[in-house]
Amino acid sequence: MFGNILERWNACVGTNQASVCEVEWADAGIVIGIGLAILLFVKLRRTLLILRARSFTPAFSRLLSSWVKTNDYTQEAFFKADGADETTAARRRNALDRLAGYFQTHHPKSIAWGNEIREGLSDLRFTDAGRVPFPFARVMREKFNLCSVVTASQGPMLRDLDGHWSLDVTGSYGVNIAGYDQYKVWMERGWELVKDLGPVLGPLHPIVAENIALLKSISKLDEVSFHMSGTEAVMAAIRLARFNTGRKSIVCFAGAYHGWWDGVQPGLGSERAIKDCITLKDVNPASLAAIRRMKRDIAGVVVNPIQSFHPNSPPPSDAILLTSDIRKTQDAHAPYAEWLRQLREVCTACDIPLIFDEVYSGFRLAPGGAQEYFGVQADLVVYGKSVGGGLPVGVCCGRKDLMRRFDPEHPMRLAYVIGTFSAHPHVMGAMNEFLRWATEPQTAQQYDAANEQCAAWAASINKDFAERSLPLRIVNLATVWTILFQQPGRYNWLLQYYLRAEGVTLSWVGTGRCLSNMAFTAEHYDALEAKLVAAASRMMLDGWWLEGLEQPERRKAMKSRLTREMIGSIVQIPKPLRTFYSEVMRRKHDDHVASHSHPLNQLFHLLSSSVFIYCYFLIFTDLTTAVTASLAALFVRQFGHAIVEPPCHDQEKLLLGFNTPNKTMIVTAYSAIPIANMLAAGSWALATFLDKWPTIAQQWWGLTLVVVFGRVAYLAWLHDFRISMVWFVKLITDPFTDIKAYVPKSAREWRAFLPPYAVSEASPKH
Repeated sequence: MFGNILERWNACVGTNQASVCEVEWADAGIVIGIGLAILLFVKLRRTLLILRARSFTPAFSRLLSSWVKTNDYTQEAFFKADGADETTAARRRNALDRLAGYFQTHHPKSIAWGNEIREGLSDLRFTDAGRVPFPFARVMREKFNLCSVVTASQGPMLRDLDGHWSLDVTGSYGVNIAGYDQYKVWMERGWELVKDLGPVLGPLHPIVAENIALLKSISKLDEVSFHMSGTEAVMAAIRLARFNTGRKSIVCFAGAYHGWWDGVQPGLGSERAIKDCITLKDVNPASLAAIRRMKRDIAGVVVNPIQSFHPNSPPPSDAILLTSDIRKTQDAHAPYAEWLRQLREVCTACDIPLIFDEVYSGFRLAPGGAQEYFGVQADLVVYGKSVGGGLPVGVCCGRKDLMRRFDPEHPMRLAYVIGTFSAHPHVMGAMNEFLRWATEPQTAQQYDAANEQCAAWAASINKDFAERSLPLRIVNLATVWTILFQQPGRYNWLLQYYLRAEGVTLSWVGTGRCLSNMAFTAEHYDALEAKLVAAASRMMLDGWWLEGLEQPERRKAMKSRLTREMIGSIVQIPKPLRTFYSEVMRRKHDDHVASHSHPLNQLFHLLSSSVFIYCYFLIFTDLTTAVTASLAALFVRQFGHAIVEPPCHDQEKLLLGFNTPNKTMIVTAYSAIPIANMLAAGSWALATFLDKWPTIAQQWWGLTLVVVFGRVAYLAWLHDFRISMVWFVKLITDPFTDIKAYVPKSAREWRAFLPPYAVSEASPKH
């Protein structure tokens, strides 16, 4: 059919005969099909190009959150999560009890107050749940019930309910830039400015006009709107961008946090599927290309400049600090500034609003926020936290065409962006004090001094850490800093508890994001350094960081264990199977300790296990060779036990396996089979043996089945069926665990196979 159509089309070319060029339904169908195929190809190509830039971490994490179930460590597993031995686990257990006792003794009022309100304040229960990785949470809740309840502040110090003063590095979640005493002044002066008006809402206090002028000067934008929080201001900016562009999609970048509104929270923390918030990879050229291709759909590109500290990673928190590698930062000022400039160029070329979420970074990095710090101008800027002078507020600044909330040509088309407490007089008064300070010429010098002082302190303490061989490093961005862990470990999150004991107040995210402020003097930084060093030294002494193991292997082992735990929390294995597995592995460990300490014996086991595994597959195609090779490997294996490690014989009675008399009988039976066959043949010639070899192998195989299943039946009679199965599973899986246990992982371990042999106490490798 298709060939006929092509013939008619060819005949039609160059002729004017209507009969020849008559269009049929098939022709129309083919043309439509070709058109649809072209459209499909273009759309598919566009989709594939965009996929290169997409970050699937939010979607994957949301999916994973519905699968992963609570998997609390037992008391024993809690202290051995990194594979520590019993001695280290006992040291850790004592250390944790001592630390818990310290808090109970020194902070009884704070603990009692927290216990009293915990059931009535969901916020506190939420932060408690987010302090540590979830497998450790149950044990920590049983031992610690901490609550930060404070009654006074002075400089960077806080006084708790028990009267103890501590250094505060929470920064009040980013609010505290200038020091608490300065905010007290601003709040008091602000109240003096507006106290005659009181809490009047709707009508505006005259001071609002000055605040608008100051904000326009700082943001270099046309208009301002006031809101009640940073999250609400982000919501306002995005709603206005959608309303004024007529587009629906918002682009944000992987790892960035823009408040708790689910409209910009495509990952964990939101249960609603979000299709109009597209998460792209940060600092990635593919994202720029994707924005160009999606420009007709994008209402705005939202950037949180604090992400320059950790692009494509979530805000650092101790709750996800399952291993040291999870937390990473980078000195990305210059690269990130270049990235923002490229993003600015693309947004300008595509007529897409660039939105800076400066709720955290605004006034933290510089008086002009991230726009000044990175030298990039946005179309909409969102402020919060510190801009309120210590009081709650959110601010959205933007171009005039993006701040419009109604359509002059369609009067029923509105963008509701309002709030009851926006422009509250008390907030406006404190904000005025803060903004006038922020725009003073000498304030920029204070920022420079604070940033330089924090950087110098970070360099000093890092040198101190290195000299003391403490596995920590401080990385800072202006006065924002975090603690990185240089050594593999599963207990890094515990540092927050040791720091609290030393008198350092951290936020609920722990050591992930800490803040200094302008009230920090050299003496405060010296005290903070001493407290950090003391906490880390105590933690090292208590055994929370393992020593003496090669880091690559330790990191690999921890990741492997963590992967198994994660799979175990997704796939819930029935408890009987888990206990059965534990029993098998315990028997393997006992067997190893009893009779596998000599390096030469371990080498024999490594070789024989390799042969056994090969024969597991060979037996299905070549029974004769498989059985013969297995018996040869078995004799090599038993030689290691009988000759190399004779001291192990007195421990065989503790194990389920065959003892020496049993083994002697079995070896005799195996030896008797070829002898009996040769006697029956009446010849001892090699040719006769080779002729009888397949028969001998079959008889060996039969004897093996009798020995193995006879032992299973005997153990079931002597103990129970479960014990017999433990022995059977251990027997057939020993080759795999032997290879894992005895294969050398370094040149030093390979040298252990060479004489002279150094026999040491066996370690629990299985």
